[in-house]
Amino acid sequence: MPNRERIIASLDTAGVEVVDFHWDSAGLPASAAWMLSACSTEDGREEVGFMFDDSSLIEGANAAWWDFAYTGRLFDEEGCFLVSVGPVDGEPSAGPHWARVRLRDAWDVIGKGVDWGVLGGPPGRPGFVMMALDERVVIGATTWSGFISVMRLADPTTAEPIRRAMGLHS
Repeated sequence: MPNRERIIASLDTAGVEVVDFHWDSAGLPASAAWMLSACSTEDGREEVGFMFDDSSLIEGANAAWWDFAYTGRLFDEEGCFLVSVGPVDGEPSAGPHWARVRLRDAWDVIGKGVDWGVLGGPPGRPGFVMMALDERVVIGATTWSGFISVMRLADPTTAEPIRRAMGLHS
């Protein structure tokens, strides 16, 4: 398991500044937010895909992420949002948790930002979930066989896969 300093350094490489390493105020657990990729279009999931052989994969996926993040209001008035990180060496729980972060002016969450593994890896092969502090939107990216997806889900606690992961049922 990675340690706290390595996670912070990895996020820094992506242009993501850690404001609070542990953010416990979220009602939606980070582990449940990882069910984003199990949500369907009927649940409200939006998705943009990029083939591995696309020469503009990183630039295109970063642009799609920014569009989803900006129009979906991922950022609060201070520019902060949550990203799933962990677990960390020595933590009693084996699950991920939320860290409150802020995007720097220069960022790359799909390319060099995944070099250290917190947001996926290797470059161009993302695996992450992020959430607005008000929990109204979850945005993530994942790597499939032959392509990657950048996804957005508004009102995540209404999606059945996420509700099941939270121990709730419709």
